[in-house]
Amino acid sequence: MGNFDVVVVGAGTGGSYASYLLAKAGLNVALVEMKKRDKVFKTTGDAIGIHHIERMVIKPPSQVFTIRYEGAELYSPDLSVRYVVLGKGFGLDMARWAQWLIGEAESAGAQVFDGYKVQGPIIENGKVSGVRVLKPDGTVEEFRAKVVIDASGVGAVVRSRLPREWWVSEPLLPEDASNAYREIIEVDYEIERPEYIRIYLDTNIAPGGYWWLFPKSRNTMNIGLGLWGKLSEEQGLNPRHNYDKYLATSQYVKGRKIIHASGGIVPTRRPLPSLVADGFLAVGDAAVTVNPVHGGGIGPALLSAELASKSVIEAFEKGDYSMRGLWRYNIEYLRAYGIKQAMLDVFRLMLQTLTNDQLNRGLRARLLTEDEVLEISEKGSLELSLVDKLKIGLRLMKVPDVAAKLRLALRYMNEAKSLYESYPTDPSGLSSWYGKLVSIYREYASRLGISLKWLLNT
Repeated sequence: MGNFDVVVVGAGTGGSYASYLLAKAGLNVALVEMKKRDKVFKTTGDAIGIHHIERMVIKPPSQVFTIRYEGAELYSPDLSVRYVVLGKGFGLDMARWAQWLIGEAESAGAQVFDGYKVQGPIIENGKVSGVRVLKPDGTVEEFRAKVVIDASGVGAVVRSRLPREWWVSEPLLPEDASNAYREIIEVDYEIERPEYIRIYLDTNIAPGGYWWLFPKSRNTMNIGLGLWGKLSEEQGLNPRHNYDKYLATSQYVKGRKIIHASGGIVPTRRPLPSLVADGFLAVGDAAVTVNPVHGGGIGPALLSAELASKSVIEAFEKGDYSMRGLWRYNIEYLRAYGIKQAMLDVFRLMLQTLTNDQLNRGLRARLLTEDEVLEISEKGSLELSLVDKLKIGLRLMKVPDVAAKLRLALRYMNEAKSLYESYPTDPSGLSSWYGKLVSIYREYASRLGISLKWLLNT
């Protein structure tokens, strides 16, 4: 039996970074990863905003970057409208990124157990006190710790096995996820403007989502699509099928040579009711910290790992590893990112109800300008002067049906913001607060004309 201060499950971005921070603080950390360390690789769009890199306390080496981005181009379904939204970032070599982070965690003092598969949590007296792991030799061992961090990705191998009545164990439903498939390919032409990632809205190719083309060099790209999990569940839609039907034979992949192909599930929803329980925290995809609109998860994984680590270090200083003792993580996460995430979730649901015709007309009328799109993306809100409101009002008159949905979304985004700003300061107020959240979403979903299972089950 192994005894540690902290057991971190999953050596991806969030898990490795949290392990580095905790080990650097002097804690005895076990980083447990089911794959061999040289096989750790996450299927993503491979892009990260520069502000996330600048926030890190360790600076990545140049070899983990493949390209520098200057912004994004957003296209209407009929390709007649192109938005250029500025925002600096990087493309990552995910394999090198993973190996670098694992190495940093180990250098800081974390013990890396690769090839160890976590079977589930150890729960004693109502708190998490460790995990059971299947070792490479086929035997099972208990790894005991005062705190367990689940950073195992969307599968959330620890969080999903916690008692259902715990706030942190709220399941990820298809309606709150995107099913994605992507290929990293080499093409036989020179990609124009490789410094811009491209996002294409098209409800035929990617219903309830979008398809993307992220250049990685002059002749390599990450190209793929994500579609609304709700539609996959209800209509049997498959992202690989749509990729083969619409993208694999398109002009964009001329001369295509596949370097890597993979798919997965991306959580795109509001924050969990709580990111903590007694002796437990979740980070990254395991904590559903992904941006609900564009699906970016690498930056939020780093941020959640940083804030979770601060909470854990404070818990050790005070000797309090309870839900109350770890509650700081909830507060700081919402302040730093979660409120924006909740507002973007509201916006996401509205976007998923729009048809190609509505998207074309709305973008053509420029209901939102590039700057306004950037503001919503960065802040999750839109703060307008009286003059700006009048200008938007004139634009809205051109497409009243789309305008009505936009107004509805902006209204409920503000309601979500107000509610999350009043998130309880300790666990005792969570039940009452959650009831208000359900009420807001129930009213919003009704007005959008959609059915959400999580509301029916509440």
